[in-house]
Amino acid sequence: MAKKLKESKACVLQVRNVTLTRGENLTLRGFSWSVGKGEHWVILGPNGSGKSTLVQVLQGWLWPQEGDVSVLGRDFGSDDVAELRRHVAWVGNEVEPEFPAHQTVAEVVASGTVGTLGIQFDLPDARQKAAVKRALGLLRLTHLATRPFRQLSQGQRRLVVIARALAMQPDLLLLDEPTSGLDPVARERFLERVGRLLRPDSGGPLVIYITHHLEEILRGFTHVLLLREGRVIAAGPREEVLTPEILEKTFAARFTISSQNGRLWGRIQ
Repeated sequence: MAKKLKESKACVLQVRNVTLTRGENLTLRGFSWSVGKGEHWVILGPNGSGKSTLVQVLQGWLWPQEGDVSVLGRDFGSDDVAELRRHVAWVGNEVEPEFPAHQTVAEVVASGTVGTLGIQFDLPDARQKAAVKRALGLLRLTHLATRPFRQLSQGQRRLVVIARALAMQPDLLLLDEPTSGLDPVARERFLERVGRLLRPDSGGPLVIYITHHLEEILRGFTHVLLLREGRVIAAGPREEVLTPEILEKTFAARFTISSQNGRLWGRIQ
């Protein structure tokens, strides 16, 4: 059983000396990381660096062989992980085909309030309707409420799935490579809506955004975690971490970095 962590009250998430092996592959190696209140993080790294594995650990779906994990004040091994999952929302592109063809956008989002996928439930109550309205409004999707989910563009469907997650009123939102499969125009429109969640006045959850694209690090992200082969290359405030030297260690390539409208763009030398 994992030991009880003694962490700061300001610490939302803490991973300490975690090692995780999947089959014969060592995917996380002596991994340590902490997230404080008010911090929005990007997890950045090449394919196979351990990003998706880390997300599954934070949800309690994968259990490390060594180390301690605490999320939202709940310590893995001593607290109820099932209860934790009601406070941590995950969004990836794999869930979209699971919604029934007849469901409208509002119905898909409402299903998030009760944690169901395609299960018929009673009409939403006033509290659930308010959560749906707020989530759709935050992502500027109100005009799509009555549209069938399956008739939306890919970018719109991805945003609706995020709205569904927000309707859960989570404390932590994990966005796992959410722009995968989007064309350049859809991606930029998607990122603009995600940026709204990062504003201090949004009232939204803490966001952890997983990607391997430097240009997806929006202005509102305060911190960056860089991974390579299951190890932490650097973690901290974005202006300290996103340097050509540290990115070279992460991606094994030399970078020239430029900035435009608060976004970073990298060119391989």
